[in-house]
Amino acid sequence: MASARLAPVIRIDEDKCNNCYSCITACPVKLCMDGSREKLLINTDLCIACGNCIDSCSHKARLIMDDTPAFFGDLDRGERMVAIVAPAIAAFFQAQFLNFNGYLKSIGIEAVFDVSFGGELTVVSYIEYIKEKNPRMVISQPCPAIVNFIEIYHPELLPYLAPVDSPMLHTIKMIREFYPQYKNHRVAVISPCIAKRREFDETGLADYNVTMSALKKRMDEQGIHVGSFPKEDYVGPKAERAVRFSSPGGLMETAERLYPGIARRTIKIEGVHVTYPYLEEVSELLNTDVWLPQLLDCLNCEKGCNGGPGTGLNKTPMVILENPIRERSDKLESFHKTGEGAKYEKRYNDTVRQYWKKGMYGRTYRDYSGNNRLREPTESQLKEVYASLRKYKQEDIYDCPACGYGTCRTMATAIFNKLNKPENCAHHNIDLIEEEKSRIMEINRQLEEHIGQALDLIGGINDAVGRLNTKVVQQATAVDNSAIVTENMVTSIRATSELSAKKREIMKGLIENAARGKESMAETIRSVRGISESVDGIASAIKIISGIAANTNLLSMNAAIEAAHAGEAGRGFAVVADEIRRLSENTGANSRNISQTLSGIIAGISATSKRSTETDNLIGEMANEIDGFADTMTGLINTLGELSGGSTEITSSLAVLKDLTATIRGSYADMLSMTGNLQDSMNKLASITQR
Repeated sequence: MASARLAPVIRIDEDKCNNCYSCITACPVKLCMDGSREKLLINTDLCIACGNCIDSCSHKARLIMDDTPAFFGDLDRGERMVAIVAPAIAAFFQAQFLNFNGYLKSIGIEAVFDVSFGGELTVVSYIEYIKEKNPRMVISQPCPAIVNFIEIYHPELLPYLAPVDSPMLHTIKMIREFYPQYKNHRVAVISPCIAKRREFDETGLADYNVTMSALKKRMDEQGIHVGSFPKEDYVGPKAERAVRFSSPGGLMETAERLYPGIARRTIKIEGVHVTYPYLEEVSELLNTDVWLPQLLDCLNCEKGCNGGPGTGLNKTPMVILENPIRERSDKLESFHKTGEGAKYEKRYNDTVRQYWKKGMYGRTYRDYSGNNRLREPTESQLKEVYASLRKYKQEDIYDCPACGYGTCRTMATAIFNKLNKPENCAHHNIDLIEEEKSRIMEINRQLEEHIGQALDLIGGINDAVGRLNTKVVQQATAVDNSAIVTENMVTSIRATSELSAKKREIMKGLIENAARGKESMAETIRSVRGISESVDGIASAIKIISGIAANTNLLSMNAAIEAAHAGEAGRGFAVVADEIRRLSENTGANSRNISQTLSGIIAGISATSKRSTETDNLIGEMANEIDGFADTMTGLINTLGELSGGSTEITSSLAVLKDLTATIRGSYADMLSMTGNLQDSMNKLASITQR
């Protein structure tokens, strides 16, 4: 009973894994999966490397691990290598499978051998063993996943595994024995199978397990097309019927040629859902007399190695995979069939026998059941696990496929071994839901009550917000109107300020004119006073003239008297006296007229002087008033200037106020919308809780 680490052949991309459990459903052994965490993990030492989880994972979270990087790394370092190619290559590259040999030669592979011929040798080893030992049953072992299954989980079947090498190991041993020029070369296996890494580790023969899909991916990334290389045939003898080894029943068909009748004693099975349950059933019948097949031709993959996990062709129709295999087989049979019947069979068998030696291709196996440390729960322990799954009676054991295990007992065993948790059981979750149902109903009742209260509050809030929104609209309108009025007022203030500034210039001219008028009036008063004084002088002169006229008149009267006294002699003097009298009278009359006129002029001048004085006083008062008004206007203009300067700030403030009002208005509209939506949501929530 060996306990050893096995090579990992599958890795998990945890970023892509969503814990869907399709991998557990697909896995034939189940308990190599760890579902106790957020992401499913693999216990490599319990994994049989069947690859079924890779095909079942639609999220591409399961990826193969092979030796492709190491293979190319060693080639680049100059390691000398030969390659052996599995017969599934014909299904993989179809008509270009020999071009693939040309590609291998181009990258430094010195020789390429066909594993199909190793299959021919394998059949000889099987038939020789059956003839010599006549065992009750022989389980075929070309498939390493089946070997892993038996070594880890059913070591009681190890004695029934064919004690001979697989076709790949037959091919490698043949190269070492019959091609000494390659005895020390490293061997790269071009394989459709990820589990072959385990076989090579156990036997220590092959160096690299290079899967076909990984190799093709690398070629595609480098833009390499296999058809661009020349066709290269394999080194060594050509195979015949064993080229079908990669197809279901290939071993049985090849064995029938060497050992006619063996097919009737053979059971052919393939696929994880048939093969492993069959092996488990067989293991339970070993100690009975039940008939068992002498040869169990079994494969892990439903479509044989042609659809193995290392090919990525599992979803390709089987007829498409089989067609190139059958074509190749027919061609090789025609190549070898130069005669009829036994002669042909004998010739080919003789060729095969040249490369087969008794005892050369023997194989032993290891018991890895020590890796299987999973504990089987007792009935009482199982009952406790069932209780954690809320399974209390037989009716609770549904054996549904939801958890991936297929049976409640297997799920309970996984939980018992801490490889899963109750939360991944559908019944557990359903029962929890049922238990919570009454509590949820009570919560719903309370929720409905609170929703009703909330709806009432929301209605009140809606009304209040609606009223407030109306006020905000009115406020916005008032602000808009105030803004218009204020802007008009500011415009008027600016216009008034500008007009006042112009009037101030006119006022300055008025003040100057008033000052000049006052000065002119003063000069007028002085002139009137001068005229008045001149008129007074004239009046005095007139008085003198009047006196002279009176005296002259008196003189004329005297002269007339004297002339009268003089008689005739004085008649001429009387005439003179008469003229002097008339002159005196005229002068007196003119003097009186002038005096009267001067009196009127003097009276007018006096009145004019008085009025001029009054006018001067009024002009002085007017000038003083104009000065005061000018000061007042200056103050007013300054004030208007300040108001005009401040109008920009008022306008800016009004603009901000309008923006704020618009924002508030929008916010209240949003509040109305949100409260409306909230009310709708609450109504929907109420409807949901009722449902």
